Amino acid sequence: MQRFLIEEAPDSVVIKVPSPHEQTRHIARAFMFYGKEIGFYRDAAKDTPLGTPECYAALHDPESDDFVLVLEDLDGTEVISQLDGCPIDKAEIAIEALAKHHAAFWESERFNGDLSWLPYGWDVPFPQAIAQGFSEAWPGCMEMFPNGVSDRIKKVGEKFPAVTGEMMELADSPITLAHGDFRLDNLFFQNETLKVIDWQICIKTVGGYDVGYFLSQSLTIEDRRNHETKLLDRYRKTLSEIGLDYPQDRLMEDYRRSILFCLAYPVQASAAALVNERAVQLVTEMFARVSTAIEDLDADEFLPE
Repeated sequence: MQRFLIEEAPDSVVIKVPSPHEQTRHIARAFMFYGKEIGFYRDAAKDTPLGTPECYAALHDPESDDFVLVLEDLDGTEVISQLDGCPIDKAEIAIEALAKHHAAFWESERFNGDLSWLPYGWDVPFPQAIAQGFSEAWPGCMEMFPNGVSDRIKKVGEKFPAVTGEMMELADSPITLAHGDFRLDNLFFQNETLKVIDWQICIKTVGGYDVGYFLSQSLTIEDRRNHETKLLDRYRKTLSEIGLDYPQDRLMEDYRRSILFCLAYPVQASAAALVNERAVQLVTEMFARVSTAIEDLDADEFLPE
C-alpha cells in the first residue's frame, strides 16, 4: 500500500475503467481498445497538435486487460450533438486540426519504434471481427430501417462481410495515426480550438479515413453536400502548408473508399443495446447520412467483385 500527498489537484477528473459487461470486455480485448488508448496517451498524446484531455494516469495490464485512465474533466467546453450535425464553422476547425494531427505522424518512423504497438486497420483480427459483426447485425439493421435502405445499399450490405479485408486495406497511400472514431460526439470545442476524446479505436491508415468518417456521419446530408469540397480543400491546404502533398485524386479516392467502409459503424451500432431514444435516433441518422454519401459519391464502385 502506498500513500500519496496531493498538493495541487483539479476539482474533478474523469476516470475510465473496463466495462463490467463480459461481452463488451470480450470485444474490447479482440480490438485492443484498452491497450491502444493507454498507448496513445502514454506515447503519442504529447506530440499531437490536436488537443486532448490532460492525462494524469494511464495504466494497463496486458494479461488481464484491466486498465485505468485518469483524464482532465472537459466540463465548460462546448459539446454539440452529433444528431444535430456539425456547424460548418466548427467543421472547419475540426478538419484543420485533424490535418495538423495527421501531419505530425505522416509516414512516421516511430511506427517502427515507440509506436510499433499501433496496428494497421487491416491487421488480423480487425477485418475478420468486423465482417462477423456486420454479418450478424445486417438482418436486424434491415428491420430497423425498413424504409431507409435503397437497393444500392442493400447490395453493399449483402456483400460487405465477404470483402471486408479488401475494403479496409488502403496501403497505397501515405499512412498516419488515425483517430478511428473522429465524430462530433467525441469533439469538445473551446473558441477556435478543440479537444478530442476516445482514442481506443486508433489505427495506422490513410488520412482520408478520419476525414471520410467525420464528413459522412457528423454533418447533415445537406451540409456535407454543400461544403464537402471546401472542407476537403481545407484539409489538403493545411497539409500543404506543413510541407505534405496529398494529391487531390488520391485523397478523393481514399475519402470515397473510407466512406464505403464506414457503413459498418451504424450497422454494427444498430445491434448494440441502444439505451435510449437518442441513441436510436443517432444510429438511424448516421445510417441515412453515410448511405446517402455512398450514393452521392458513387463510392459503391469500390466494392470488390
